[in-house]
Amino acid sequence: MKVRTIAFIRFLIVLLLLLLVVIDTLIINHLQKKLDQITILTTENDSLIAVSPKALKEKTVLLTPDFIDKFSKYKSPFNDGLTFSQLLEKYVRNRWADLYGAPRGTKKCRRKHEGIDLFVPENTPVYPIADYGIVMQAEDNPHFLIETECKRENGVIDTVKVEYGKIVRILYPEGIETLYAHLNKIFVKTGETVTGNTKVGLTGLTGNIRRSGKPSHLHLELRDAENKTFNPKHRLFFHQGSVKNFLKNLKLE
Repeated sequence: MKVRTIAFIRFLIVLLLLLLVVIDTLIINHLQKKLDQITILTTENDSLIAVSPKALKEKTVLLTPDFIDKFSKYKSPFNDGLTFSQLLEKYVRNRWADLYGAPRGTKKCRRKHEGIDLFVPENTPVYPIADYGIVMQAEDNPHFLIETECKRENGVIDTVKVEYGKIVRILYPEGIETLYAHLNKIFVKTGETVTGNTKVGLTGLTGNIRRSGKPSHLHLELRDAENKTFNPKHRLFFHQGSVKNFLKNLKLE
């Protein structure tokens, strides 16, 4: 009796193992078909190439066209539906002094204006310019200083600390950042993720504008991956593109 019971148990174990092998094979075949549907676009020697996921040798994050098209589109920091051109027309007071590159500082160390000044009423809510972002820095100090490049009278490049006041820096999926300065209040913390509808702060009068005689405004900067500022019009003036449209016309073998 015991021999028959042991044999039956062995039979069940073998049957279960065979069943697991069949199930695993089906799952592997299913996953293989899904992998075969994925094409990865990358570069090699300055050329665009398409590779299979099987060719990857390290952990890779893939972004879908929907992700890129949605999260690389930009909008007004006031969530008011205005284009960048309309923002400049409505909120910039002085086309010479309030735009990127305008001279700043003293004769001892001349610097440039690192962003644009948008003159809106005090305590106007400000939002991210894209639908997804990461707060890289949130400073609640009304006298917060940022080191900025300047040029001495003898032509030597130096740095000077500028009082930005309360600031929020947000990084977007494209890899660029906005920096909002002179805020009265901030509502986010460093490391927090935000959407286009997240109220990150209120415009105000913190930082060096308290001594400038200027009214409340939003100082808006765009920064690259090396934390260098660049002219917002070089990015925000562009029409919004579509990766999906590019892929639709790309001939893949």
